Amino acid sequence: TLQAPPFPHSCALRPLATMPWRSRGLFVAPAALLLLLVCLAPDASEAVASGEAADPAQEGSCPAGLAGSAACLAAAEHASAAKRPRDGAVPGGEVGASIPRATIIAQELEELRGLSQLYRERISLLEELQATLADGVASGALPGRLPLAHVRLLQEPLPQLSDLAGVEEIQAAAAVSDYLVSKAVVRQEEEIAAIAFLPLRNTRTASAAPSGQVAMPTTLLVASQLDGTLRLFTPSGELATTFVAGHDTPLAHVAVSPLHDEYVIATSDVGGIIRVHKVSVKQRRISKEDRQARKSSVVDKLSQHLGSQVNVTVQFNRRFRVPNGTEGVPINVTAIAMASQQGTKYFVVGDVDGNFTIFTRNGTMHARFTSGNPHPIESLSVHLGSVVFISRGSWGFVDLEKMEARRVVCPRFEGTVLTAMVDSQQQARVLVSDNAGDIWVFNTQNKRQCKIEHRFPRNTAWAPVDLASIRGFALALTPRSSAAGGRSVLSALNMSHVGKKRDDLARAVPTVVWRRHGPPVRDWAVHKRYLQGDLVVLLSEDGLEIEFFEVLMQVYIQPQDDNFGNFKLPVFAVATVLVLGYQYVKGKGAFDPELSEGMS
Repeated sequence: TLQAPPFPHSCALRPLATMPWRSRGLFVAPAALLLLLVCLAPDASEAVASGEAADPAQEGSCPAGLAGSAACLAAAEHASAAKRPRDGAVPGGEVGASIPRATIIAQELEELRGLSQLYRERISLLEELQATLADGVASGALPGRLPLAHVRLLQEPLPQLSDLAGVEEIQAAAAVSDYLVSKAVVRQEEEIAAIAFLPLRNTRTASAAPSGQVAMPTTLLVASQLDGTLRLFTPSGELATTFVAGHDTPLAHVAVSPLHDEYVIATSDVGGIIRVHKVSVKQRRISKEDRQARKSSVVDKLSQHLGSQVNVTVQFNRRFRVPNGTEGVPINVTAIAMASQQGTKYFVVGDVDGNFTIFTRNGTMHARFTSGNPHPIESLSVHLGSVVFISRGSWGFVDLEKMEARRVVCPRFEGTVLTAMVDSQQQARVLVSDNAGDIWVFNTQNKRQCKIEHRFPRNTAWAPVDLASIRGFALALTPRSSAAGGRSVLSALNMSHVGKKRDDLARAVPTVVWRRHGPPVRDWAVHKRYLQGDLVVLLSEDGLEIEFFEVLMQVYIQPQDDNFGNFKLPVFAVATVLVLGYQYVKGKGAFDPELSEGMS
């Protein structure tokens, strides 16, 4: 059995010795130092009262039962060391005379010299380890017993740790099913090459529809095939019409009119021939003969509201061709778009030589100029009057007023641009994705000056990234991502982070709102709608399936403060008094001169 060590009679914690070890075990470990100090305190106080120095090493005044113990000897050594004068101290000097003094700057310099020496030692050790690993791998003899897996890990190239974002920065904040709803899946018998949205007249400006008239769609999806066949679908996925573009060579590009006043589809082949088609959208109406036939029919009658309620017709408008090159060789068209400038509509055509050819609405060539880059024009993006082009990693604007191309170079940006488009909310803001998968936001003034306004965290999306802009958010699509197992990744990014500092409360919200993983995608299209959910359409990689989605996301708009709210009531009161006073005087009141003369 264990017995408690003896305690001096003067120890205030002596009752602890009478406790059983099972109960006392909870207090011995944390109270060891306190026990020693309290037990030594009475002897020290008696020594001080008698005028003698309480030095355990000199007088052997360790408490009874603790004499010769390690704790007592350590305490005595500490006390004797404390009484010995320090280096540079004068015995018998004043209190604090032995403490070295230095200015704050000198102390800071001394600390930095110490850190510098420590860093040099660590750098030397890391360089020695790096050289040892290189020599060991070259000679086949690994240093020491270091496993081969550890050697490979130390020599494997990795991304910059300083550029890696935290997991919380790139994680989706919500489930994709809360914001992205699948509306329809349309399967095709023939392969679709590309898709695009043809915007229709906005329902806000349209006249009020009569009772019983169905609402017209706000857009049509144009799906093109390589053989020149085009299909138009309503937002519900219903086939509206099908027509043939009429090209002799395979169809290469399709452009739609961004304006609502005229519905135009322009198609182009690789030979530079452009054909323009005009689309008419009306509500389907039943002729009098069909209506009379329905009434007189004795078979089961079908509702006239079954089937498509939209009558879409396409009519060929005109055909023109891009002029040949300097040697008479046909120009290979690489991109085509439709834009407008001050009410004038243009066809913008980019070719393989890096040149632009501008046509007016009637097909007349208006101008031809170079982009300043001999490489092909890869893509054209149009938003209102802004046309953004990309050519072999560089980008810029097409000025339709001066008929010139302006290349834009942003300081501190050294990546290769893959996608560039104008933000739908601010025309001076451009969204850009580079070959590393990073997404940037540039601020362009006068379409010449460029400044980096924001960069989303790394690994927010994976290259190659295609971008689209909706109200308050940016959509990023990776058609096929090796990081996602060969699947496509569609993400919604919060644009409220743009232009805000890191400590701004606006950046407390997550960067990625939601993220969808799905099968690989060949092409996609995005359409913004008013007072309705935006539309997103994905074309499968094999071109045989089109899926319609509706994006149900709203942006909080902070109400504007009414700076004159406190002055409204006094202003109204003063205005009322002035009006009443004016009417009183005008109506021959007390201040009327004629009235005052009559009284006299």
